[in-house]
Amino acid sequence: MPVDTPASHRAAPLPQDIVAEGPFGKMLEPVLRSVCEGRLSEVSWFRTDWQRGGAATGYATYKDDDGNEQQAVVKLPIPPCELQWMRTLQDADDVVPRLYASGQMLGGYDMAWVVMERLPHGPLGSAWGGAEFGLLVHAVGRFYEAAKDIPTTTLHDHRDWNAIYDHARQSVRASALREPQRWNKALKRAHKKYKEWVTIWDDRPMTYWCHGDLHLGNAMTRTEPPQGPAVLFDFAKVCVSHWVQDGVYLEHLYWGRPGELDGHKLCKELAHHRKQLGLQVDKGWSDLANAKRALLAMSVPAKLDVDGNAQYVHGALEVLERAVG
Repeated sequence: MPVDTPASHRAAPLPQDIVAEGPFGKMLEPVLRSVCEGRLSEVSWFRTDWQRGGAATGYATYKDDDGNEQQAVVKLPIPPCELQWMRTLQDADDVVPRLYASGQMLGGYDMAWVVMERLPHGPLGSAWGGAEFGLLVHAVGRFYEAAKDIPTTTLHDHRDWNAIYDHARQSVRASALREPQRWNKALKRAHKKYKEWVTIWDDRPMTYWCHGDLHLGNAMTRTEPPQGPAVLFDFAKVCVSHWVQDGVYLEHLYWGRPGELDGHKLCKELAHHRKQLGLQVDKGWSDLANAKRALLAMSVPAKLDVDGNAQYVHGALEVLERAVG
């Protein structure tokens, strides 16, 4: 049964000087092992290429209730919402890794942390020989099914699409963007349509939990490729929206290299799998997906500092051109 840290007193925020030092996982390891009552082995800490900030990740072993040593991953700190979802989804089959220990504070600091199952294969990729997208669709489908009865909030952030559009136009003029004439033409034509896209998207049913960061890098398997099922992790961006948001987000990662999708129509596959699971599929889902794609493509010049890859920018332009006809 997962261990939890008692919350009998108010924890202090993690000092920034500790975070800045980087290897604070090593500094807090003795406290962590003590909280885990000797079940956690020494931790081999590492940083992945995509990690930002002061988060620490490490490999270890953890003795379960039967005294068997299980391969484990330690992560600290993690967003509190990620810890909440990890705990909430423990009883669902093949949705999240098994949680061995967790807490909301450590060493008197306000810090969520987990010791969880180390999945041996992945993240999903070409080793699955084309099956990876289907495995991911089925994995997020299990998440949707497990979360369907969890109450949702209706509050969400309405983005200022007028400002985003203006910023995109200015960015085309000010940056060394490739194909500026095509971008200018597409954005001028988008000016006649984007308010309609905004209306469609903002009026979407806000009744679904979305993973929020759905991609192959956030799924692994317990079995060797090309087998599944896949298990999801990284629930830090779970949000209330419409399920097509996950599909469009996954699609847009391949706008610059569409061949890697190998013909997969991800939103359509999500809709089909939801039907198989008996989950709601709105009749107008394709209109929502098209509106979200168009708005996302339109905004690309406004965020070149994040999405400035030339192939991706060209792919986004083609998406926008199709949307404006």
